[in-house]
Amino acid sequence: MEGFVNGQRFIWMMVWLAISFVFILPIASALVDNTDIPSSTGPLDKDNPELISVLKSNAAYVGVTQQARMDGVIGYIDRISDGAGTTNLRWIQDDYLAAASSIPLLYTSDEITTTRGEMRAQSIRFFEETMTQMAAYNGNNEELRACTNETETKAENAFARMPDSAWLIKGSARLAAFNASAGERAALLLTLAGKGVDITEIRKISDQIDAKRTDMQAIVVKHQDGAILSLNSGIARLNGQFRSTVDDALKNHEIQIKTAAMLAMK
Repeated sequence: MEGFVNGQRFIWMMVWLAISFVFILPIASALVDNTDIPSSTGPLDKDNPELISVLKSNAAYVGVTQQARMDGVIGYIDRISDGAGTTNLRWIQDDYLAAASSIPLLYTSDEITTTRGEMRAQSIRFFEETMTQMAAYNGNNEELRACTNETETKAENAFARMPDSAWLIKGSARLAAFNASAGERAALLLTLAGKGVDITEIRKISDQIDAKRTDMQAIVVKHQDGAILSLNSGIARLNGQFRSTVDDALKNHEIQIKTAAMLAMK
């Protein structure tokens, strides 16, 4: 395993150096997953258990380090924006971790490859949103680099010491990611309610998402091959509704505040 970890670290170093010459934000660019994965020699062996195990270990390493980079970016943007610029970044990270944490519950190379494609797509979305927020809040590239270096180094050191303990390699990882997302939604509801935003419809959708926990627990316990992908699709649709409803509620609240201010001036 030590050789695998060292090999993956070398690959990421090469990717990091290559990408840093292409994009304006070197650190944010490294958030895009470009790590190669092993390929099978033919259709008969592509779902060989040994190959599947390698694919899962590779994805776990990528997921752990990518999450660490995202944490570094979110921490930095949160600081320079006083919390105003990280909502979309957190949502994209949730989507990334939903994909990454599903891989332990997959059993074919096609499913894993498709899910890795989703991880890569979310990484690109995160990079683009990072660029937007860096421009909006006059972020400093060197400060961002320092934040991501710190969080990534900690994650890599932890992985190198105990690779089998990485949470993204466990079958319960998807449930852990789901619960973390549920906690963030609950905190957001409290924040919105504290600001006087009408959260009636938002809470209804949040409750619908929370109701999926039972199905997810069953998948984790029973090891239902591939069932997680179907469940993820339904949760993703509800997440989209939740986020758009939050946006609408915030816009309506802002309109109400401006209207009240105008009426008060008359």
